[in-house]
Amino acid sequence: MNNNWLNVQKAIEDSVEKHRGEITSFLVDLVKAKSYTPPGDTREVAEICRKKAAGFTEKVSLVRSEEKLPSLVAEIGSGSQELLFNSHIDTVPIGEAGDWIYDPFEAKIIEGMLYGRGCADAKGCVASMLMAGKVLIDCNLKLRGRLKMTLVADEEAGGAKGTCYLIEKGITKPNMVVIGEITENRIAIAEKGIFWTKITTYGQTAHASTPWTGRSAISDMIRILNKLQNYWDKKFAGVNHHLVPPPSYNIGIISGGIQINTVADRCEVFIDRRILPEENLDDCCQEVWELIEDFKHKNPDAKIEVDFSNLGQPINTDPKSDLVMKAREVCKDLGLNDELTGYAQASDGRFFVGQKVPIILLGPGVAEKAHSPNECIEVEEVIKATKIYACLAAKILGTY
Repeated sequence: MNNNWLNVQKAIEDSVEKHRGEITSFLVDLVKAKSYTPPGDTREVAEICRKKAAGFTEKVSLVRSEEKLPSLVAEIGSGSQELLFNSHIDTVPIGEAGDWIYDPFEAKIIEGMLYGRGCADAKGCVASMLMAGKVLIDCNLKLRGRLKMTLVADEEAGGAKGTCYLIEKGITKPNMVVIGEITENRIAIAEKGIFWTKITTYGQTAHASTPWTGRSAISDMIRILNKLQNYWDKKFAGVNHHLVPPPSYNIGIISGGIQINTVADRCEVFIDRRILPEENLDDCCQEVWELIEDFKHKNPDAKIEVDFSNLGQPINTDPKSDLVMKAREVCKDLGLNDELTGYAQASDGRFFVGQKVPIILLGPGVAEKAHSPNECIEVEEVIKATKIYACLAAKILGTY
């Protein structure tokens, strides 16, 4: 190992330890700031992040797609190369308050575990990423590129008004991307893609005593869903991936009809489909389209509309890419697990796939704790994440 790097690593670790209390109190402040979606108001938590970033860089701003949805953009260093740290400051709602042991916005710490909505998903990542920037400045490291930190709104609602907005406006054009999500501080290089399908069938109302005089939109929908399910169940049988869960579909919402004794003239269904990293998103959408077109061909009187939304490309990063190799080196240097893994959920990383840049997901916390009552995160894991992020940025951008 390079002796100069050993000195850099030690300086970073020492700085993180020096700022341990500040990292913890920063996370507490983030959790106390309510930012759940809906309604999707990130102003308070974004301002907390802005004040923290302004303490170590002048390159900081709040970018708004809407007045109530500011995202933080902060940067250190200079040069053409951009390493992006991206995570999200919005959370899901608390659900039933009575299911929580502690107040979800108190940010109570018990035996090293911090409890509260959003502490793991993903304010632990937010605190670590921003404090990693401060640590690099504290260590007076000269960077040959830029570390940009985008802590965004709207991720829990799909990301169009957060990360996607920043990309569309040209605010970030990264060469490498680190997405702050819950991976237990492991390096995830794969993520399933996603698309949502809305299917609407139209029929003709009639009295339930003579249903043959009308056409049931619900009956048509049942037959369509059976067709899709049979196709997917056969396609998915025995299919697995070494890093992510198998391909899947979920019929999440279905509605139709006006009353029990009337033939339904309209039915609507929403399906969530997750695709493997090596699958092609366009091909998977085309499959659905062709199956429904086949149904229409065999049932020419059927009236059906299909709409695709929330299209997200899968992530499938080359394990030999410089970003992955350096991330593994950092984890190994810090005595942490450097084995590669996958990310089971969907992230804002999907918005960067089209830019053909390496993407990893990495952050503290256990995925099972997210979106649930009594969400919690181990404070020590947040400290470790700060060391990982700072060392990774130094490894990629630093001169030593």
